[in-house]
Formats: sequence, structure tokens, C-alpha cells
Amino acid sequence: MSLVSIINELTVSSMEKSIEFYKNIFNFKIEYTDGNPINWVQLKKDNLIIMLEDYNTVTKEIENFPIKNDSSNIIKFEYDDFEEFKTLYNNCKNEHCIFCMEYTETEYGKIEFGIYDLDKNIILVSFKNN
Repeated sequence: MSLVSIINELTVSSMEKSIEFYKNIFNFKIEYTDGNPINWVQLKKDNLIIMLEDYNTVTKEIENFPIKNDSSNIIKFEYDDFEEFKTLYNNCKNEHCIFCMEYTETEYGKIEFGIYDLDKNIILVSFKNN
């Protein structure tokens, strides 16, 4: 048996707002949900998946789960289409996302910018500049 995927699952303080953030900014679609009201969701874009779980729910499932505070998580979204990358950057500007890193060309050949999601997880968006 071998590893088939790594899926990021983020704890969120507002499921409804977080779902809308990932749908509106990154064009993820809801694939599966659980709970009423929703306390877990799997979002999908192309072949990529991200999961969100309500913080209060996860603390009931995992004993000694850490107290929620500002995150130090970084999730990297890498694009291979420059037009889509630019559109995303402009969308983040138009939606008044909070930037932790402005649009920059790196010394290692990528163009990147970074934003915070609603729970202060850093989303680093990257385009490999050939």
C-alpha cells in the first residue's frame, strides 16, 4: 500500500464564512458536507481537495486538541496558468483580502503573493515563471 494523497484539513471558526471564502476567492466547489448545520466540508477544484472542519466539532473528536489561536499554517496553491494566476490576484485585491505578502518575483523563478484566510491561515499563491 502506498500514499495516495495528502489532504489539508483546516479548523475554522465560521464554517459558513469559510466555505464562501474558498468558493468566492479560489473557485472551489462543495463536494461533500456533514452535519446540520454543516460542521465539516470537502471542497474540490479540478483534482485538488481541501477540507474544513468546525473548530468546536474537532475539539469534541480529538482529545487535547490545541486551543485555537492565530494560525501558523501555510498552504501553497501553485498555478501553471499565468492568466488564471493574475485573475486570482486581482480577485483577491477586489475582495479586499488581507495580504501577508505582496505580488513578488522570487529569486528561485516563481511569482508569488500571500493572503490570510478568515482564520489567519496563510495561503501562498505561486506561479512557476519559466
